[in-house]
Amino acid sequence: MSKPPNRLPSLDVLRGLAILGILVVNVRTFAEVSTAQLNPGVTGSFEGAQFWVWFVSHLLFEYSFMPLLAALFGAGLVIQGDRLAAEGLQAGRLIRRRMGALGVIGLVHLVFIWYGDILLLYAVVGVIAARFRHLPPARLMGWALLFYLVPFAFGLLMSGILNWIPADEYQAFREQFWSADSTLVQQEIEAYRGGWAAQFEHRLMVLFESWPSMLVTESGWRVLALMLVGMALYRSGFFSGSWPESPYRRLALLGFGLGLPLCQWGVLYNMTHEWRMAESLYAGRQFNLWAGPLVSLGWASLVMLALRRGFLKGVTERVRAVGKVALSAYLLCSVLGTAFFYTGGRFEATPRLVQLQFVLAVWLVLLVLAPLWLRYWRTGPAEWLWRRFTYQVARR
Repeated sequence: MSKPPNRLPSLDVLRGLAILGILVVNVRTFAEVSTAQLNPGVTGSFEGAQFWVWFVSHLLFEYSFMPLLAALFGAGLVIQGDRLAAEGLQAGRLIRRRMGALGVIGLVHLVFIWYGDILLLYAVVGVIAARFRHLPPARLMGWALLFYLVPFAFGLLMSGILNWIPADEYQAFREQFWSADSTLVQQEIEAYRGGWAAQFEHRLMVLFESWPSMLVTESGWRVLALMLVGMALYRSGFFSGSWPESPYRRLALLGFGLGLPLCQWGVLYNMTHEWRMAESLYAGRQFNLWAGPLVSLGWASLVMLALRRGFLKGVTERVRAVGKVALSAYLLCSVLGTAFFYTGGRFEATPRLVQLQFVLAVWLVLLVLAPLWLRYWRTGPAEWLWRRFTYQVARR
């Protein structure tokens, strides 16, 4: 029987960094209407500090840390499968149980706490991704590129449709969704400045109306592709730190050197078109949807270089602790974010500089609390629940 693979510290550090980085983007979803994620000036000022806070987060974080987390999830599927197989267990069956348990946690999170949940999406896509885990890196990357092209083609198709539909239909759609006084925007503001029942109703609408289409047309394919990229990187030794330093340096330069200019080009494209729906809703997003994974690769390569050289050991150990309790940390961010922004009339009334201060405060909480928690317990509370539910169900 082969020896089960050891836990890689680098994966925990990267996972912790991803959790911290994703909060920079998620805070806007806590604090602003969902349309603002696509049209950032839809409900208020988009100049001065408001613009620059958005621009930096868009450039360095948006669509960058989600790919990193998805890639790490894919690498985790390979590690789990290899470990279970080495222990003589039915790896495929237990991975499906594990994804089912995660799906339950994600569904509860989405319906009762925050509509921006990614856990349910990862659980559904993870079942499919796990079937690819035995492939060599080259084939994994080939499938990943093919899957990533699906939402790209869909986006181009929808962009063409928006530019060809009759003007009255386009205007009706714009007034319903894209403008500050649209029905959906106003309903969302009323819900998240109101009571929990109204918020619950909005989250159910997201689950039954928006989530399935997102899974089938865009996010499902994209996350599947990124999980396969993570599997390929793990199989090739990227995450183990076994490569020489020069490939990590080249990948960091490649990721940032291509990704950042491409992202800036996308911002210029949208600003040139004044964030009109026909250009920005689909076509304008494509720049960062391709730039983001490149920037993510740059971040990951920098972290691997820092770990190889032993830089910032105190900080990386704290980030690693966050990575060890990543699921609990992710859920805690949602609880803190919704508790703060969904009360006191702060939803759609909190400047982005204040949102940034909230992010820094939560980072401090996580970097202090995670190492302290791990002094007394081996795993986070959500991780314990996930594992317990997985194996209890598996015994039935």
